[in-house]
Amino acid sequence: MTRKNFKLTIQYDGNEFHGWQVQGKGRTVQGDIENALSIIYPDEKITLIGAGRTDAGVHALGQAANIKLPNKFSAEALQNALNGNLKRDVRIDNVNEVNDDFHARFSATAREYEYRLIKQYSPVTRNYTTPLKGEIDNKLLKECAELLPGEHDFTVFCKATAEVENKICTVFSANWEESEEIIIFRIKANRFLQHMVRYLVGTMLDVSRGRYTVLDFNNLLKNEKTITVVVRAPAQGLYLKKVYYYYQFDSTNHHHHYK
Repeated sequence: MTRKNFKLTIQYDGNEFHGWQVQGKGRTVQGDIENALSIIYPDEKITLIGAGRTDAGVHALGQAANIKLPNKFSAEALQNALNGNLKRDVRIDNVNEVNDDFHARFSATAREYEYRLIKQYSPVTRNYTTPLKGEIDNKLLKECAELLPGEHDFTVFCKATAEVENKICTVFSANWEESEEIIIFRIKANRFLQHMVRYLVGTMLDVSRGRYTVLDFNNLLKNEKTITVVVRAPAQGLYLKKVYYYYQFDSTNHHHHYK
């Protein structure tokens, strides 16, 4: 039987997950989707390739993954079958048939994250936003964000035990946006290191509270450590918003080619 390469676009509430990636114990998003695929394709060895890992408690509005499967279902039928076998905190928003060489991680050209802070603590949104503590200066937040576009060494802003050696990332855009109740930080880059967005948000908030200066933040982006402690913002405010590809997808679920 011929095989098809399917791209999945996935939304999930990260609250009850130990993250994206399958690990020894605990529920994971990859694990849940692979289990659902095993029900639909009982004779297959299932390995789902994700565009990136999200940590425990982090949410996704547009995670991407791909998997090669026997030509048994159309993209639409596969999407319906998957959603019928997944719990309510994970949903496959879209399934597209893609070229054989499409790889969810290596074909991605950019990823976009957002971080949501709420001005007043609310028990209702406690797993989906981070409460803002203390007075902050929005002007300083914006000044920090303006320094981010371009290529930087993000060594200071990633988990100390991060497995990757290359800590250089190219940021395409970064900005803060404020509404009456919520403040959102958005960032788009070619790649992200583990905990990078959370460290950036935590450090920018420290600058906005006067603990550090914008110059300190700028030095950190040059990997000049003038600050001994960078603070990591909590997981629940973080969302993987979108993964970008050269591919153009449309609703017909046919093969798609590079732009």
